[in-house]
Amino acid sequence: METEKGLILNFTGNGKGKSSAAFGIALRALGWDWRVAVVQFVKGGRETGEMRFFRKYFPDMIFEQHGLGRTTQPGDHTAAAREGWERAKELLSRFDGELLILDELNIALSRGMISVQEVSDALKEKRSGLHVILTGRHAPEEVRNLCDLVSEIGEVRHPYRNGVLAVKGVDF
Repeated sequence: METEKGLILNFTGNGKGKSSAAFGIALRALGWDWRVAVVQFVKGGRETGEMRFFRKYFPDMIFEQHGLGRTTQPGDHTAAAREGWERAKELLSRFDGELLILDELNIALSRGMISVQEVSDALKEKRSGLHVILTGRHAPEEVRNLCDLVSEIGEVRHPYRNGVLAVKGVDF
């Protein structure tokens, strides 16, 4: 059965809410006493509400950021993404939990920071029983084809278009 091997879910698209959807599933999983790990790509350099929450109420949970923040910021974003990917590969094969979230991995893939083929191969070989969620815009077709669920989240309206920047508690 598919659920015994572990599902692969992908939240992609230009709309807001991809990471929020993944963290909602994390809360649901934690409610069932699942062990959850999060590896964030691209995001970093700023404390977030979800990081504060999980570290406060689930201090044993793995929650790591391997990014330098917006890719327009200076720094070696590719090196940070590669570091995160090395950690993600380890978790895909050795994490004894039930849920692994690879937040914004699609962005790192679409920007060529990490090889699509390498990620595809690792997802095919992931530990049985591990459910994996990928998030981020521009999920490559090769990765989409491996997923059991792909949700395309579209933008209808966004406050950023009216000059409203990220809001603490809503966006981070």
